[in-house]
Amino acid sequence: MSSLAKIVKIVAILMMLLGLLAIGMGIYMFVAGASVEVDGVATGEAAAHAGGVIMVVFGLFYLVSGFIGARGANNPAKLTPFIVICLIIALLNIAEIALGMQGGDRSTLVYNAVYVVVALAGAICGIRAKQDAKNRLL
Repeated sequence: MSSLAKIVKIVAILMMLLGLLAIGMGIYMFVAGASVEVDGVATGEAAAHAGGVIMVVFGLFYLVSGFIGARGANNPAKLTPFIVICLIIALLNIAEIALGMQGGDRSTLVYNAVYVVVALAGAICGIRAKQDAKNRLL
């Protein structure tokens, strides 16, 4: 396994951990939705439940992409789905950051930025590992 493939595996494991964290946060949002208050005003149980479900779905998406990346690190020829998923994750989180900044809501900026950095690192390292494996065969 090349050093790039090892980096891909580390990024994939980090993605799995972030996915598990997002799933845990989503479950907490869903369960604690009735007690959510912002500035002393109840924000609504339905909004908290919807946010929790979205967070769980996103966490599952991140978890699955981590598994695909860990599998692809062993065989760089199988990294294409991982690269595509990482780019999709990065684009969606960049869009979320832009929408949050436009609407004045900066509460999700930090964790969306972390997701973008990890996803782009996975995509870049995946592309380089795939190219490195192809060059070794030549």
